[in-house]
Amino acid sequence: MVLIALVLLGIATPRFLNLSGRVAVGEARAHVTSAVSMARAAAVRFGRVSYLVIDAAGDRLLVQVDTSALGGGLLAPLDEVDLWDEMAVNLTADRPMMCFDPRGLAVAIAPCTGQGLVVRLARGDAVDSVVVSATGRVLP
Repeated sequence: MVLIALVLLGIATPRFLNLSGRVAVGEARAHVTSAVSMARAAAVRFGRVSYLVIDAAGDRLLVQVDTSALGGGLLAPLDEVDLWDEMAVNLTADRPMMCFDPRGLAVAIAPCTGQGLVVRLARGDAVDSVVVSATGRVLP
């Protein structure tokens, strides 16, 4: 009887561990999607360029915008998500930053080098990616 329980536990444990990785990666995908939406909305709200900063070394996302009355001030951090500390998910991206103009569209201005973005998320065997189009829209 105990032997049967141990065999079943041995079969179920790897699947359970893989399930927790898939859930964490799915949650991280939602955080990345939200950060892109927030960066776009902040650009429209403040009428200035906003920045989605991808810190792949620290597995973090940061949304920044200049909120000063006249512009040219310091960038205010609006949101920061540490995917490693919160979900133990690794983050990689094809570029470190994405910029959005006051219309909420992705723009290739300094310091941003391109308009599209691919963010890859991984935890164990669970892998997913978020693709942001050249206009700044998250693709399904």
